[in-house]
Amino acid sequence: MNGPSRVERLGTEKIGKLLLEMSSQTTLSLLVYAIYSVTDTYFLSVGINSLAAAGASIISPVLLALGGVATTVGTGGASLVSRALGEAKTEKASRTVANTFLIFWTVAIALTVFGALFIRPIVSMLGATDSVAPYAIEYGRIIFLGAITSTGYSAIVRADGNVGYSTAMWILPVSANIVFCWLFIIVLHMGVSGAALATVLGQAISAGMSIFFFFFRKNRSYKIKVSSFKPDWSIIAEVIIIGFPSFVKSISASMVVIVTNNLLRLIGGDSALGVFAIVNRLYSGLNTPQTGIMQGMQPILGYNFGQKRFDRVRKTITYSLGTAAVYGLIVCSLCLLIPATLIALLSKEPVIIAEGQAALRFLSFACPLGGISVMVAAYFQAIGRAKEALLITLGGIILVKLPVLLLASSLFSLTGIWAAEAASEFILCIISLLMLRSYQEKMATMEHLAYSP
Repeated sequence: MNGPSRVERLGTEKIGKLLLEMSSQTTLSLLVYAIYSVTDTYFLSVGINSLAAAGASIISPVLLALGGVATTVGTGGASLVSRALGEAKTEKASRTVANTFLIFWTVAIALTVFGALFIRPIVSMLGATDSVAPYAIEYGRIIFLGAITSTGYSAIVRADGNVGYSTAMWILPVSANIVFCWLFIIVLHMGVSGAALATVLGQAISAGMSIFFFFFRKNRSYKIKVSSFKPDWSIIAEVIIIGFPSFVKSISASMVVIVTNNLLRLIGGDSALGVFAIVNRLYSGLNTPQTGIMQGMQPILGYNFGQKRFDRVRKTITYSLGTAAVYGLIVCSLCLLIPATLIALLSKEPVIIAEGQAALRFLSFACPLGGISVMVAAYFQAIGRAKEALLITLGGIILVKLPVLLLASSLFSLTGIWAAEAASEFILCIISLLMLRSYQEKMATMEHLAYSP
């Protein structure tokens, strides 16, 4: 099947079948990454100790920030490419992809220089204790030096209808990452440097696959020329504006992790940081399929919105919200029933297993709720409504998550920290659904007027 026919299926195939196909492949990709994340934590915790796992966790805001840059250009570029293909504007699609490369390379190089120069104060700011800081510095230095490899182009590949290749861009690098992690930590005893180096090598494979797809692979919907790399400021601005909510989401998530780590350092010390490193990785890994559903629905939304097929747009977001909520309930049930078993997958330390059960149970209540705000924000991004998406992501962090976290920790100490995520997600869920309902009512009115005689 050639490229154009794959793209056209986004506007003709049954929504349920299409969403299942797109989401299952993106979810498979992300699950492989989640398995890597969990495996990486296991190797650090069991192969070294819980302080090493905490050191890598301290650097996680850096990874989130790098991912935020990649996701900004990926999500913003994918939205433009989806709509351009829906409108049969292949030249605009080509220029969009080329300009996303320019944006990413510029920012990645700047981050590499900044991180290499200021790694020690960065680690201190992120909340490392004296015991955890050496591990965090060793891990973080390599992560910063490898920033140029942190690409985020799988979303743009999916926008071209190439879900299979997009899936491979996750599975192959992450599989290699797992092997490298085992080799460097367990076999060669390279410590946290081995874990960081494995991460960078896996990212490099993904970057190479991106370059191959856009510049050497045949049978694509558009071709990128050298002239496409001429900066197009209108495209750059639109990519950044549309992708900015994703960046804000990542940076905001980094802020929450930084604040959480600092609160844990003050209230619970090394053991609390170790618990958070394990439990937060489990929580993130178990929620991965919700991100897969979100990524799978976005090309469908963008393409059909570009073709003004609003009935398909509404059906897509309805199916996505329902699926995310049901999956979240399943995860919540597992965490409530067998928390010790889940934690024991990543740590053999009795203290971590004992203290982590309450933390995981409290976090699990956020699972059915968290997918709702994520889907709604992604919906607004996919149709080019950056303001609404930004309000949910940035407003959710600044006005909801951080205040709830600070208040809960001051009132209930460690218990408040673990429970804050669920409380804030409940508030965001209500706000997001109200915003979605309001916009869909406006869209229905516009659609009615457009078809009125």
